[in-house]
Parts: sequence; C-alpha cells; structure tokens
Amino acid sequence: MAVTKFAKEDIIPIVIHILSFSTVKFAEYGYKSVLEKDMPELLALDEDDVDVSMYFQVLLASDDDISVAINKCIALIDATIDTFRIMFAIDLEELYTDDRIHEMANQIYADLYYYADGLVDDSISTAVMELPFTAANAFFFLCRLIIHHEIDAELSMDDGFYGTGWEEFEFMDTSDNNVAVVYDLIQEILKMNIEISNIYAGRGF
Repeated sequence: MAVTKFAKEDIIPIVIHILSFSTVKFAEYGYKSVLEKDMPELLALDEDDVDVSMYFQVLLASDDDISVAINKCIALIDATIDTFRIMFAIDLEELYTDDRIHEMANQIYADLYYYADGLVDDSISTAVMELPFTAANAFFFLCRLIIHHEIDAELSMDDGFYGTGWEEFEFMDTSDNNVAVVYDLIQEILKMNIEISNIYAGRGF
C-alpha cells in the first residue's frame, strides 16, 4: 500500500472507524490476558467461535489490574469517538454500516496494527504491554491523515514512534481541532502505556 490520498469528507469517518477497530483490539488482547491468567484452557477456542461482544464482557467482569487499565484505554478511545460524533453530528450506527468507508479504514488499520498481531502470536503478556504504544503510533498516523489527507501506513514502523516520528509529533501543529482531539488521545494512551508497563514490572515480568 503506497501513499494513498483520501477525499476530505472521508477523513473523519475513516478515523472514527479505525478508532472503533482499536477498541476491539484492546478488548481482544484484554480478553486473552484474562484467559491466560484464569482460564488458559479456553485459549484453544477457535476465534471464529468467539463473539466480539465476549471480549468486552469478560474484560469488564475482571478486576485484574491489567483488565482495569485496558478498560481505561477503551474508555479514552470511546470518548474520542464521541467527541467526533458530536463535532460532526455523525450517526455512528449509520457510519459503521458504510461498507465503502469500512473497507478503506480496514486496510489502513491492518497495516498500522500488524506489529501487534505478530507479537500476540508469541506472547500475550508482551503483546498487551506493547499494545498501547502500538495504538499511540497508529493514532499518530491518523493525525497525519487529518493534516495531509493521505497516508502510507506501511511505513508505520519507520516514520512513526518506532522510528523517526517523535520529533514530528512533538512539534505537530494542533491548531486544527480534529488534530488536537487525536493528539490529546495519543498523550493519554502513552500514559496508559507506562501504567500497564509498571503493572507488569510489579509482577516481575
């Protein structure tokens, strides 16, 4: 996927979709973390047999520190979605059934989160610890998308927080309210990255 340009009117709908996909990613990893700790035998379940709503239900029912922290991450992302919904008077139910936007957003999302998907196959704990940083990196590219109306998500490891993106982020122009909303989310998710890392450090991970 080379640099792809998008119509201005599609940018915020795409951003909302990717944010929504991200909440599912957090819930999925949180669910797997709970199973690994309390019900490891259920990890063998075929993912096609697990309804996405179960991710959220299991996560909400857990009082484990990691589960609580992941729920905070999800709440932060949901609040950002709600901010955009209000700012643009968007009907989320209608938006989420827009196949055209869904397809465009899904391709970007897959490129931005492929690193996390590789980690979870090897170690659930490592993947959970890394996920907030991966998400912050993904949201950095959403800021770029809002500013430039284009994205090359395949460079997420080179041009983002895993590579050269920190200086760009530090000096990013947030005068555009849309950028500012996502920028604030990134700051909060990076704080959650530290919180989750500290929980694992306390466990002697």
